[in-house]
Amino acid sequence: YHPAMADVRRTTTFTLPMRLTTLALLTTVGLCAKEDGLLSLTDDTLQSALDEHKLMLLSIGIEGCEPCAAVERMLRKADKELRVKASGALKPVMAKLTITSQDSPVIAEIVQGQLTLPKLLIFREGEAMDFSGTVDKAGVVETMLREVSRSTILTLGTVKQTERFLHLDSWAAQHSDEEKPPRVVGFFPSNETAGYAIFASMARKLQGMISFGEVFDPALQKKFLGSPTRKSVVRVYKADKKERALTYDGPLAIASMARWVATHSLSIVQDLTTESSIEAHMARGVPVFLLLMPDDYEDSLGGMMKVFRSVAARVRNRLLFAYGFKDTEPWPQFSQSLGIDRNAIGAFWMIVGNNMAMTGRNWSMAWLKPPSLGFQIYAMEGRGDESPEDVTEKKVNKFVDNFIKQVDAMVPPLEEEGLVEEEVEASSSSESLVKAEGGQTEQSAGAEVAAEAAAQAANHDKELRKLISSLEMSFNSGIANVKKVLDEVKDNPQLLAGKTAGLTSTVTSMDLKVKKGVMDLKRKLMNIGQKKDEL
Repeated sequence: YHPAMADVRRTTTFTLPMRLTTLALLTTVGLCAKEDGLLSLTDDTLQSALDEHKLMLLSIGIEGCEPCAAVERMLRKADKELRVKASGALKPVMAKLTITSQDSPVIAEIVQGQLTLPKLLIFREGEAMDFSGTVDKAGVVETMLREVSRSTILTLGTVKQTERFLHLDSWAAQHSDEEKPPRVVGFFPSNETAGYAIFASMARKLQGMISFGEVFDPALQKKFLGSPTRKSVVRVYKADKKERALTYDGPLAIASMARWVATHSLSIVQDLTTESSIEAHMARGVPVFLLLMPDDYEDSLGGMMKVFRSVAARVRNRLLFAYGFKDTEPWPQFSQSLGIDRNAIGAFWMIVGNNMAMTGRNWSMAWLKPPSLGFQIYAMEGRGDESPEDVTEKKVNKFVDNFIKQVDAMVPPLEEEGLVEEEVEASSSSESLVKAEGGQTEQSAGAEVAAEAAAQAANHDKELRKLISSLEMSFNSGIANVKKVLDEVKDNPQLLAGKTAGLTSTVTSMDLKVKKGVMDLKRKLMNIGQKKDEL
């Protein structure tokens, strides 16, 4: 529900579970139908509509939702104006999707976490983006015309165009106080390489977060890389003088590259002094190491920054790093909600997220902003009697490593998907090599499969420990967050009405995670039993 809808008096909240696996498809029956300029879709017809229409604005709602109906009426009016004003090959389409079940598998694969209805999403080349305009006819027309005219990836063909894109032109130099958002640029020998295909897919998923450019011209590559490139080179360019350009050196996998862009396009250690800076960090979808400290720590900040930068550089793909002063806005209210004593002389270390799994966002999905800015605490340590000199690299490393060890025990989805994608590429190369050498016997392949099964069965205790640890962490994290809200209400009973929705969401999320953990544990036990029987 968008705050700009001031004339709508009733909202409908529809909670969708965070899904990491595809659920059983609904048996909804329906075909794409056009209703007075508005394409009417169901779970079954959404994908075919996305395949057919490269630019679509979708309103998600349920039957009997008046705010949803109000948005749909507005979209019909906007569609009439867009038919006249939108020119070119890319035609915007207005559509609505009526959800018939809370367990909508289609939406669960698009939106991570809660969904407040009505929800507007822009789909460009099949990938979702947040609708960021005002929710009225003028805002929809303006936003969609802008989408018609822009490119998902801007092809950079001249030095001047590239410098302007990277904020290196004379205008940027003369306006040093203006915000200069980071950019991602891919350099490729051609647009037919595997590296370019991965880059393009990743750009479509993150286009709502950051702007992308591509360079094929050898002369431009020589200027910015030192020489024309024979392989794919992906860089993040920032206004940060200490990190002007960073080069991706990970595997050619969409999820791995997407997470790298998300973590490296922000400062390695960020002072969160405004609500917008907090929002930017929390919205990325990566857990944040947060040091909340007294104001008198500022005099020792230089030495502490060396510690943070050293630790952050080592685990940058896993965590964002930030700090704030607990007695300086916007942190006092947050400190109070955590029960932090204003007179405490020490700092408080914590790892927080935005109501997501502690493994972070599923980077194989399109990036959408979280629906709220609620903090979820995964790990916390109050060091009330320490001094700035006690914040050592060894202690910070230990705190961070303990958290990452717990996350690794849960087998992060990102790493699994990245490895699968790499293994597919490696397998293809291996198959070509085998064919060239005359092939491989089925007996040898069978022996490898048997050996793999034996190894997995032998390690069943380790696998079970991982799942039990994951289940325990989901439960403990949920309890910690419930306790935080209850403590707030205990001290300030008048906050109860405003906290009810968030508390319900937290309990629901914990319930779903624990149930999923139990299901995973049962599934693993069944798999182990089958493999032991095979052996």
